[in-house]
Amino acid sequence: MPPFLATPLTLLLGALALLLPLLLARAAGLRLEGALAAPANLVALLVFAVGIGFAAFLWWLASRSFALLRDPATTPTQIAALRDLPMGLPEGTVRALLALIVGIIGLPLLLFSQALALNDAVAGYVNGIIAGVFGYYFGARSTTPDAQTTRRLTEALATEQRQNLALREAPDPARVEGMAAQLERQLGVARTILTQLGPALPAGILPPQAATMIEAAERALGAARTTGNATEAGLQAALGALTGAGGPFAALLRAAAPALPLAAGGPLGAAALVLGVGWNLGAGAWRRFRARLLEAPLDPALFEPGAITPASAELRLAQAPIFARLFTRRLEEPGFLATLLDHCLRPDAAALLWARYPGFANPEEAAQGLAEFRAALLDEAVARDVTPEALARAASGLSAATPALRAAPDATLLTPVAAPPEARAALEGLTLLLAQLRETDTDPLPLLAEITP
Repeated sequence: MPPFLATPLTLLLGALALLLPLLLARAAGLRLEGALAAPANLVALLVFAVGIGFAAFLWWLASRSFALLRDPATTPTQIAALRDLPMGLPEGTVRALLALIVGIIGLPLLLFSQALALNDAVAGYVNGIIAGVFGYYFGARSTTPDAQTTRRLTEALATEQRQNLALREAPDPARVEGMAAQLERQLGVARTILTQLGPALPAGILPPQAATMIEAAERALGAARTTGNATEAGLQAALGALTGAGGPFAALLRAAAPALPLAAGGPLGAAALVLGVGWNLGAGAWRRFRARLLEAPLDPALFEPGAITPASAELRLAQAPIFARLFTRRLEEPGFLATLLDHCLRPDAAALLWARYPGFANPEEAAQGLAEFRAALLDEAVARDVTPEALARAASGLSAATPALRAAPDATLLTPVAAPPEARAALEGLTLLLAQLRETDTDPLPLLAEITP
């Protein structure tokens, strides 16, 4: 059947359905003319017909609403908007139907009140009802545009808020990439500490859960780098574990802090300053700086030719108790200090001192005196290497770190002090970590800015 015939055929069938009861009554021999002649019966029939008509109209509207709900193209936002409407129908539909019912039934009653033998009181009631319903309907219609505008603005604002919330909750690719890069840096440091330094460190310096932290960080970083399914929460959790107070890097800093002077900002400031200064030194200066931190047997190659003058050697000799006791009286001898300095910088210096310079109680005392003199010479060389500019640059680089890791540009903070063996071992581990960072060209200052020990 052509679509344009569907609506007329539906109306025709509806009219036949209304006439069907009358036709059936005639076929049964019932005479309805007399019954319909009474005004009251006619009004009742009119009310019944109007009710049936409006019920059918409401059923048609509801069926269209349900069809809209079943349509796959209907969005959740549209469904939510329909849920707020009365009976799921367009706004004002129910109010208009009520007004039409009162008007279609009430106006004929009022106009034909004398023919229907209605008294003045009933006619007054009908008039009041009609006036009240129409007054409310048209009064509401006059304010509806403002209400609709307000509602639409409210809905638009709520939609925008939901979209903003969704954008905040959605992972930002740039932020996820930044967190993954930060996690990769911290993971590299944690691996170095655990695998290369951990076996040589005393028990209790590194946290027992360090291996678990590293495994979790590797999983989160792998998800970000390979599948792209990493969440900010997963990356943040792994990063927080490595950079927090329980992470391997922070634990090593805390363990090494007692082997250095106390900084004004806290015990960790000197350890952070050691990393900053050591990173900024040149190759030769770094070797001397590392030798002083490790307090290992000194290599004469650390001292550059011509860097030690007789005047500076005389001053350092006064700081070596054994040499000062034996050689102070001989400093006036021509060439003595230069010869002594030459012997002290040779690989077999301890044996030469014992063989050529009387006064040592035994070879061990000669070796001890040599170590004291070389340490004094090394202190002088490191003092020349660590310039005020290098200290200021390192302290400035720590300005982005947490206050516990900041320190003043004070060279005295770089000199190791007497400390328990565990602290000495941790300082040696920190020095070896800095050496590894220098080899891989990894600046420790951004790493320090990311941790919260």
